[in-house]
Amino acid sequence: MKADRVWECASRPVRTIDAEASVREVVKVMNEHRVASLLVTRNGKPVGIITERDILQRVIEDEKNLESTRAEEVMSQPVQSIDSNATLKEACEAMTMLRVKKLLVLRDGRPEGFITIADLVKKILSLHYEQFEDWEKTVIKAWESF
Repeated sequence: MKADRVWECASRPVRTIDAEASVREVVKVMNEHRVASLLVTRNGKPVGIITERDILQRVIEDEKNLESTRAEEVMSQPVQSIDSNATLKEACEAMTMLRVKKLLVLRDGRPEGFITIADLVKKILSLHYEQFEDWEKTVIKAWESF
């Protein structure tokens, strides 16, 4: 079996938000692009990631103001990343070791996308489906040869 690469499954493009943006702006951008997380940047450089969970735990639960609370105050950091040419197995191992649900995918040091546990599960299921189809064709061929 060939080793599938992270870039094949990564969600693209990377959506970003400035570290100074309000949480209300963060939510607006997430909703606009239908994403669950944004890369937080300062001067174009990644400084963190803000997820729906960050907003729920660090803003809503703590009853912080959506207008005055900045992305940098509630983001998760550091940004955990993986090279786009890494294998899916390496991504699984990294997520397990780092205890994260997503990794920023970097190509030549630049953000290219995110890979999530959900992306990995979808890929694994599709691989099993492809194997099942191959097995089914073999069985049918054998059956027809009688």
